[in-house]
Amino acid sequence: MADNEGASPREQIVEACRRDNVELFQEVLGGMRGQPAEKIADFFNNTTDVMGNHLLHVCATYGSYDVMDELLNIEYLECDPFTRRDKETPIHSAVRYATERDIEIGTAMAKMLVDAGGDPRTKDKHGRTPAQMCDPKTSELRSWLTSQEYILREGLKQEAQETDGDDGPTGSASDSE
Repeated sequence: MADNEGASPREQIVEACRRDNVELFQEVLGGMRGQPAEKIADFFNNTTDVMGNHLLHVCATYGSYDVMDELLNIEYLECDPFTRRDKETPIHSAVRYATERDIEIGTAMAKMLVDAGGDPRTKDKHGRTPAQMCDPKTSELRSWLTSQEYILREGLKQEAQETDGDDGPTGSASDSE
């Protein structure tokens, strides 16, 4: 019986996300050793808490920065899943954490999510982007998110990645003067 065997891997991973418990996270991940990356990602992408929040939402809600960092290292992990209730992304949850609990941790989580491929332009069911959820005390986060929206909208991030790989001249323009 599963009731006698302790918590399931799903229950353990949700708890690891709630408590920022990297050791428990690694234990569950280690139990999947040898499985294809797609199957591992499927587990992490489809595991939710009882409210239907995905693991990245759980991390962002509880300020679990370290486990979020571990999650984002999983190949094929979905960065922008939606909550069942308000259709928010994990970036929305990180902004809420920044405005309600800890500005520094919330901001760091939001930036980590965007850097991992999360889209700050995504609107929740109320039509709000994460930047629109910021309040006056998180104005720096709002500015950063707005700049990321602009970069994505204008395709500047893609252009920067393409120019990083070219073999053109190096150095600054002032070197030639």
